[in-house]
Amino acid sequence: MRIHALTTGGVRVKRTFLFPSRGPRRQLDLFLPGPWSEPLPIHCWAIEHDGRLLLIDSGETATARDIPFARFEVAPEHELPAAMAAAGLSLHDVSEVVLTHHHGDHVDGLVHVRAPVRINEAELRFVATVFPRVMRRILRQPLPPAFAPEPFALDGGPFGAFQRSRALSHDGRIVAVDTRGHTPGHISVICVDDSGRHVMLAGDATDTLEQLHARRADAIAPDPKAHVATLDTILAHSAQHPTVYLPSHDPGSVERLAAAITVS
Repeated sequence: MRIHALTTGGVRVKRTFLFPSRGPRRQLDLFLPGPWSEPLPIHCWAIEHDGRLLLIDSGETATARDIPFARFEVAPEHELPAAMAAAGLSLHDVSEVVLTHHHGDHVDGLVHVRAPVRINEAELRFVATVFPRVMRRILRQPLPPAFAPEPFALDGGPFGAFQRSRALSHDGRIVAVDTRGHTPGHISVICVDDSGRHVMLAGDATDTLEQLHARRADAIAPDPKAHVATLDTILAHSAQHPTVYLPSHDPGSVERLAAAITVS
């Protein structure tokens, strides 16, 4: 098994996005003036395993519009085709794309992909509800053209500390797990590498490893208590299995992947 980090540009976010207040100001602060972060990466992931090339998310594109709490730094040469080429990979060889959730910086790169795309059925139901539809219109962040992923159910039973999962490979070494919180249907993908470590491609389960250790719900999560419960599950899983934890926007994710640094 080989896992590649693909970086499709960067994004600056409000500090209140990374360190939100509690209570009513948690989301309100996102729309008020305030300091910004340094650029954070926008990672997606490629997994070579058992004769297949699987993509986890598809990254962002240069057409991304800034929003009140995020400023994108993505040029055409940062998009998925170039990121794949830099890793010595080709989009033509992609067998399938699995989406952690539906936000633009994880799905906009689908414009470059012709392979089948899948998403958790709970996330697909959420996409169609009123609140995300209204927010996409207000923030001028439409879903990419022909966004029509196939839904899958987390019907595979427990995997480690996670109660709901779905195998994504025949040998069970690539598994989708329930990490609801950032969105109601968010999933992460765990790969059991050749040394038996669990490499967790965490999407936006948290923005950083620091947030995981802090057990801090983010500013976006519709249900902060559910988000914190998921963070507790991730920590419990990491205590049971040596786990390399790789959020999509953590500047330390590439180094942790390369050095196989597990959660401590």
